[in-house]
Amino acid sequence: MKKKMGVALFLLVTLFTFSACGGEAYDQSMKKVNDAIKERKFIQADIYVEKALEKKPKDLTAQNYQKQLSFYRKSLDELEKKNQDLALSNLKQVVEIKGGSAKLVSYAKKDMEKLGTSTTKTSETSKPKEENKKTETVWNADKEKKLKQYMSDFSRTMKQQYEEYTSSNSVDMYGAKLPEDVFSGKHKMAVNEQPVEIEWSDTGEGKLPYQLVAVYSDAATQSYGAKHVYFFVIKNGQPKVFITQQNQGMPNNYIHFSETENQDLQQNFAQIVGGNFVAKEDKASATKDYPNSKLLAAKAMIKAFNQNPADTDNIGQANVSYDLSTDASYEIWTTGVHLPEEVTIVAGSPTAAGLLMYHNNNDGTVTVYPVPSHYQDHDWDDPVKGKAMAYDVINQARQIDISDVPDDAAQKLVAVFNGDV
Repeated sequence: MKKKMGVALFLLVTLFTFSACGGEAYDQSMKKVNDAIKERKFIQADIYVEKALEKKPKDLTAQNYQKQLSFYRKSLDELEKKNQDLALSNLKQVVEIKGGSAKLVSYAKKDMEKLGTSTTKTSETSKPKEENKKTETVWNADKEKKLKQYMSDFSRTMKQQYEEYTSSNSVDMYGAKLPEDVFSGKHKMAVNEQPVEIEWSDTGEGKLPYQLVAVYSDAATQSYGAKHVYFFVIKNGQPKVFITQQNQGMPNNYIHFSETENQDLQQNFAQIVGGNFVAKEDKASATKDYPNSKLLAAKAMIKAFNQNPADTDNIGQANVSYDLSTDASYEIWTTGVHLPEEVTIVAGSPTAAGLLMYHNNNDGTVTVYPVPSHYQDHDWDDPVKGKAMAYDVINQARQIDISDVPDDAAQKLVAVFNGDV
């Protein structure tokens, strides 16, 4: 009898272990699906969603993603063949599938708008000019991109790492999935202790008073009690930023939010919605242009490696070289954590010559990310520890001034660079 119980217990533990591993693998695959869709790498997204379905064959969300990807890729094929009617038909299928990727729906709607404009161009030209003016929605992809750019700067300023979340990709906030649990009814969003009606919107427009257009949180990297979730909302046509740090259940299953007290955050969101936001890089480039080049890379290397500009001959004469490249979304090891902005990579050969990754701020400074050249520590392969170490790399980024490095000193290093930026 004891032997049978032991076997049953072993099988139960084994089943639980495999289920847990499968769930973790599923989550990782679906995250990669969303990342690939954001980067418009639809073939990769198809591969990742297939892996997710291997772990959870009956999962409706993954199935919906797979269907949407299939229809969207068909629409792109038809557009290449100039079959606009067939392309439009496939795009409609993407939009009609519920419980899938909000980003694919957004892409499809934009493509449908373009197709609608092209097919009605002749009739539109006969209308008065006032009727031909395209009404810009309160929220759109361009404003989404500007908010992402601003939140990258906000992360560095606050020394917190904020990630973007969507209606189909929620953040875990002390067990609550936001915004998923709010939309499903498991929790209710409350402002000043009063429940509010909220829905996700890609345009900032809808039927309910609160239109959620973006979610950002540092919950993945902050310690207990220090996590934040920001809801970026269009409330009755007005931009509002709401914050919650709630870490326990409340009566009526409310998630309590309040308007942020961070005026910089609120004002920049309002400027983005209003269409008058100017990014830091744009402000800097208005005064002086610092384009990416081998010369700029040489100046960054001199300052980052604490090299005396007068001694650059030593590097130029040494038997070393440096490969130059750029990466818009560099992944730190295989942790799933990406640098928040495009970087220039200066990779030494041999590797002992050093590795440098920096973002050109276009104002005479660069932001240097201390990405390691070797990953010998086995903690990098641990899903939790590796991710934490990757976020440490981002949080330890430093800004250095390269404007005082003489051009003639930097020019001596240009010869050791392979490639260009």
